[in-house]
Amino acid sequence: MKLLFMLCSALLLTLACGTSEIETEQVVENSHTSSDIEDYVLPIADTYLYISDSIGIDMGDSNYVFGAVSSATLTTDGNIAVLDMQKIAISLFTPDGEFIGNVGRKGSGPGEFLYPAAIASRPEGGFVVSDLMGNKLINYDNNYEYFSELTGFYRSPPLAFVAIEGMEIIALKSVVDETENRISLGKAIGKWTIEDPEPSVIYYSSLTPFDPENLSNEDTAVLFAASVSGIVFTSPISPDVYSFISWSREGDELFTHIDEDFQPERRTQEDIDAEIEQIDRRMSSQGLSASAIDWEPNPDEFAIRGLFVDGINRLWVSKGTTQTPYFDVYDISGLHLFSAALDAGLRSHSWNTIIVQDKFICFDLNPEDYPKVFFGDLPGFD
Repeated sequence: MKLLFMLCSALLLTLACGTSEIETEQVVENSHTSSDIEDYVLPIADTYLYISDSIGIDMGDSNYVFGAVSSATLTTDGNIAVLDMQKIAISLFTPDGEFIGNVGRKGSGPGEFLYPAAIASRPEGGFVVSDLMGNKLINYDNNYEYFSELTGFYRSPPLAFVAIEGMEIIALKSVVDETENRISLGKAIGKWTIEDPEPSVIYYSSLTPFDPENLSNEDTAVLFAASVSGIVFTSPISPDVYSFISWSREGDELFTHIDEDFQPERRTQEDIDAEIEQIDRRMSSQGLSASAIDWEPNPDEFAIRGLFVDGINRLWVSKGTTQTPYFDVYDISGLHLFSAALDAGLRSHSWNTIIVQDKFICFDLNPEDYPKVFFGDLPGFD
């Protein structure tokens, strides 16, 4: 049951992170676009993000050949840490993309992991890794040396997290409520210390009865982000509502932002077919049968596909209704500052684009050719 639960949890994260396309964009013919694709469609934005470099090759030096990039982050000293689920290791690179070394390896001992699912850098230096199969969080110091791990989580460790000051994390965790006659599954967003597998604060929690014939579980889908000081933002993954809530570190609601002008967008059939193929492939790789599950892709785009807080406390809201990565950027109080779009052509349609400190980092979970990590600078940093 534990293995099935963890596989279902990983699938739910996949279902919650679908890509999207829209029609409310412009065809750009001026010189600032870097794409050479005919009729390239680029969202109208106040500013644009440009890729400065990339890491990853098809063949050659194995230090630059990725197996399956599942996550990445930027350490406090500016290095790029890439979590490779196929290598079962973390590859470290300089800010210029030069290989430094690997951290961790496959195993169940100290500093080792079986199924590393997520990574986040700590403000104090180093980073923390979630080992889904090992049911633990592993901590590495600012020299990238193992120094502790946290075990004892019920069912599974946090699936995604952001590290904040004070050696704590804000995290998304699958939760289970079991009674004699019913099992309910859901998600919780809370705050964890480095010493306790139970959260000290819960910002969001939702449970729905477990139905093995319906694993989409959209009622409990939620996004989150946090500043280094511990200001937390949560948002529902919804095709109908563009909104987010701000919370204090202690769990008090600060404000709710709702875009009253938001209009849902229909997905293209091509995009829906691509999602079906992706889910089928992911489930097949885990030994599950997609045909046995009553699941249908949502016909509408999600209003928001991601939340991030950068190094100067700006909230980046990744819109789900654009063909390529697009962000609404707010200050910590919810005041809209500007919009930003990634100018990288249609290839960026399927990328995971994350904001961390003063950079953006992009990677494709299912690349057509070979895995690469792209990165560039954010505006507003001198």
